[in-house]
Amino acid sequence: MKILAIGAHPDDIEIGCGGALLLAKAKGCELNLLVLTRGEGGGNYKKREKEQEKTAKTLKAKLRWGGLTDTRVELNSGLIQLLEKEIKLVKPELIFAPFHGDTHQDHRNISEALLTAARYQQNLLFYEVPSSIDFRPAVYVNISPVMKRKLGLLKTHASQIYKTRVPGISILKNAEALAIFRGVQNRVKYAEGFRPLRLELADFKC
Repeated sequence: MKILAIGAHPDDIEIGCGGALLLAKAKGCELNLLVLTRGEGGGNYKKREKEQEKTAKTLKAKLRWGGLTDTRVELNSGLIQLLEKEIKLVKPELIFAPFHGDTHQDHRNISEALLTAARYQQNLLFYEVPSSIDFRPAVYVNISPVMKRKLGLLKTHASQIYKTRVPGISILKNAEALAIFRGVQNRVKYAEGFRPLRLELADFKC
């Protein structure tokens, strides 16, 4: 299976679906990461580039940059065409992307653009990040076996560890707390939650 994970900024993908990607890679899936900006609004973009490149290497994923500007990702035909081009290039069977309910405009606009750009895709799951609002998952992935490795991916984004806007709370604690919460909802220790736009069930094996 070819998977395309889309993020607005470095670390978005790892926060939202890093566990699912680790599980998918272990199953032999081909991972492709598309990061649309270099995260210059959240720190030194050169550091953030290197951090993202390192996590892509850990995931053994192909990394592509969208070349857009942090905080200035606009919902227009250019964004739709960029996403369409990447989808056509990768030909993914599953897409992970930011959820439209979000306080950050970059996340919102990417999500909305994908409604058009991914209109012919069968499987599109929206993930949550700390800035997501009114996120109610309908699909869960049990990430208990890879939770430590997910936190390892997040540690690679060293420049962002304490940029949670909450004193004393790191992105590691934030990610673990959310994984426990979604895990309880899914009756497991740790989970990631997703909202599907479309999701095709595999053949039943009875």
